[in-house]
Amino acid sequence: MITPQTLEEYYVRIGRLKQRYLLQRFADDLPVFTSHEEAAAWFRSLFADDFIFVEEMDAANSEKYYLYDIIHDRENWERRQKDLIEKGTANGMGMLLCTQRVDIYADGSVEMAF
Repeated sequence: MITPQTLEEYYVRIGRLKQRYLLQRFADDLPVFTSHEEAAAWFRSLFADDFIFVEEMDAANSEKYYLYDIIHDRENWERRQKDLIEKGTANGMGMLLCTQRVDIYADGSVEMAF
């Protein structure tokens, strides 16, 4: 069961900078949610300010889904955001793995990038 106390067990270190990243096992152990709101609230309770809304999307079947990021490396994320605003692009060590995408559908189902 995923709790604040067990969260660290779901991380692996990857990439040249050995950044923290959640394993597939995290997605496998997620609770069953019944709505987007319920799932988003659960993620917010676990990750607080490191769980951020990105945008709302339309699925192929006219259902909505919602893109979120879990910020794993706040320093690189802030640098990436600054570069995107100032330069229109961001690249550099650690930029790719500083977040992990979470898609939450209206019915509460969750897909994560691994």
